[in-house]
Amino acid sequence: MPESTAWLLVISCLFTGVGIVKTQFSSQIFNLYFFGVILGTIYSVPPIQLKRFPIFAGSTIAIVRGFLLNYGVYYAVREALNVPFRWNPVVLFISSFMTIFASVIAVTKDLPDIEGDQKYQISTFAAKFGVKAIARAATAVLSSAYIMAMVTPAVFPGSFRVLPMVLGHAAMLVYFLRSYRELDADRMDSVKHFYKKIWNLFYLEYILYPFI
Repeated sequence: MPESTAWLLVISCLFTGVGIVKTQFSSQIFNLYFFGVILGTIYSVPPIQLKRFPIFAGSTIAIVRGFLLNYGVYYAVREALNVPFRWNPVVLFISSFMTIFASVIAVTKDLPDIEGDQKYQISTFAAKFGVKAIARAATAVLSSAYIMAMVTPAVFPGSFRVLPMVLGHAAMLVYFLRSYRELDADRMDSVKHFYKKIWNLFYLEYILYPFI
């Protein structure tokens, strides 16, 4: 497919999506959707291409995968069911926790590609600081988030089911710390395995949410 045709198709799909959301949903949903479209565009499309800059790339991924995905879907589903929006501690927790988790993923996603990034002088946190430093920082941040999750029921009594909230996140924290302990920063297969386990935890979190 010629590049010009591909771009025309992308632009057509973009405007079609914006038009559908604009006409079928509330202004709040449209604003969230449009904000996501803008972020996705400036992340990937020249001349801005935020993905070239580690801080901006990580922030964009965290906002979209953390806040917009969770808060936006929650709001859209309630609207589709004609249920009035009601902010609650569970939504606050999920949006906050997944934003932190997405930030960790945004930083660690470059760990498996560190050799190529260093060879071609691509600026990433992993290439700049090394596998050990990034893995250590990611472990500290995500471990803190798990501890926060375990104490959240005490902060909002009656809003969460204590057993799955505490034991579920405690089990995931143990799994993650074990993964970090097994990491050999000098072996690329070990680095990829560590990164894969972070994604395992990401999906396990969504499996846990219906029970909290």
